[in-house]
Amino acid sequence: MDRLFANTILFATCLFISFSCAGNKSTDEEVGIATGPTTLYGNSFLNGKVSAIANSDEHGGDSTFFEYNENGHLVKAKFYSKGKEDGFCKYHYSSNEIRQHYYDNNQKETSYTIVEFDDRKNITLLMDYGYIYPDTTKMVLLYMRHNSYDKENRPDVAFEYFCDGIPPYKYRYTYNSDGTEVEECFLAVTGNIYTITKKKKDKMGYVVEQSENMPSDSQEWTNIAIKYKYDKKGNWVERKIIDTASEGYRNDYKKRNIYYLDE
Repeated sequence: MDRLFANTILFATCLFISFSCAGNKSTDEEVGIATGPTTLYGNSFLNGKVSAIANSDEHGGDSTFFEYNENGHLVKAKFYSKGKEDGFCKYHYSSNEIRQHYYDNNQKETSYTIVEFDDRKNITLLMDYGYIYPDTTKMVLLYMRHNSYDKENRPDVAFEYFCDGIPPYKYRYTYNSDGTEVEECFLAVTGNIYTITKKKKDKMGYVVEQSENMPSDSQEWTNIAIKYKYDKKGNWVERKIIDTASEGYRNDYKKRNIYYLDE
């Protein structure tokens, strides 16, 4: 095994243990977010208890159906692509942690993700496990991201770790006086800046304007605008990305219908 890869695995595992050894409980009744008005979808939380999501864009569509147990806790998600089954996910809870185990149509587990969060529903730690090669039988840590938040509940610093020998990265965030604009600096642990991204968010917390620059390559900035439509729960149901520098030449449109248990 490559020494850098082995060291990365060891460092990431030690970091995970240091963040996770605070005595997780094994019952989902102890988990506030499992009983609260949120649904874990991929690696983010939606408002409300969602029963189904149907997505559509220029590439086609897919859908997800969610199942809950008698206590109202999310336990399973089934995926469909172009009307055909495309695997499923099972959710397992412990205190401030949700594990998402993904399976294919043959019931084989293909990957799993550990999501840790704080009392404000901020994701503080994300770990992805999977197979490095198709013929291997043991999943290993592939990716990890640790996020911290300031006293205003805004992203403060984030670290990314890749378990294939790529050096770890760091994200640093700074805000204007009213917190509506944020500058995200993407840099190596050595301090070299790769990308600077300036973002403006709406009152729902979604990015509506974004400019990006790669200082080492060029001083030019790319600019996009993002428009949303929201449903009554505050989740976006339409999203349109426009490349303002190209006068709308790039037009990335996505629509999703979200259905809730209380409808």
